[in-house]
Amino acid sequence: MAGLALGLLMLLLAPPALAQTIQMQSHAGGYLIPGQVNGTLSLDFVLDTGASEVSIPDEAAQALVRAGTLTAGDFIGTGTYVLADGSRVRSKRVTLRELRVGDQTVANVTASIGPVGSRPLLGQSFLSRFPSWMLDNQRHVLVLSGGREAVAPTASAQSSPARLAGAPPYASFGAFGHDEITGKYGYSWNEKTQQLADEGALKGCASDTCKVVFRTGPSECGAIAMTENGKVWGGAKRPRRDAAELAAVENCQKRMGGQCKLSGSQCNR
Repeated sequence: MAGLALGLLMLLLAPPALAQTIQMQSHAGGYLIPGQVNGTLSLDFVLDTGASEVSIPDEAAQALVRAGTLTAGDFIGTGTYVLADGSRVRSKRVTLRELRVGDQTVANVTASIGPVGSRPLLGQSFLSRFPSWMLDNQRHVLVLSGGREAVAPTASAQSSPARLAGAPPYASFGAFGHDEITGKYGYSWNEKTQQLADEGALKGCASDTCKVVFRTGPSECGAIAMTENGKVWGGAKRPRRDAAELAAVENCQKRMGGQCKLSGSQCNR
């Protein structure tokens, strides 16, 4: 009985899960939520719980590139998206190193790049990273319940094993995919299993003939470099991201004799 009583007391005294209430602004039958991307660009996102990914307009992506917080290594190929009218469009996909809403910051958020003038969308690639979230239409607020896996430090916009040191150790598998016919590529990182990592890389490649060309494990960084047409590639994995990027370019140039550029890189926890 004493043990049971002590357990109940500890449960009652345990701190509640981190949560924050975000005030939203009504707009065109929906809601706008202020957010900050990669610590440099503030955007008003339309809350779109039906969107599979976050979306930012092309001019926002270009602003991040100019600020140096979105680089070639953050682009992860293209994807096909179904619009509200049923039409399909292909868009470039990127990894946003940080997306902050209120005091909640999520690292490595997949996003599509929409056309110039389009509205930024806050979709499931951000929302699904939280243990729970709730939309309160009466108070016009979004309640985000935080978790250690979803929330990351905001001190740096660089993705690295050290930056994600507090994350669960099992999410540490990555893969790179490449299609020698089309030149397309894709990659994944911090997946729970190697199978999920392989599937993520092939999905990012968005090609029926894409194959996994190499994999990365725990605390490994990987990079891929290619020629302009994407037909010749070189890859590498190293303990540090910059070392992997340099080695990938060198390996590609060995096969090509020059004219290779870094296409993408990632680091596992």
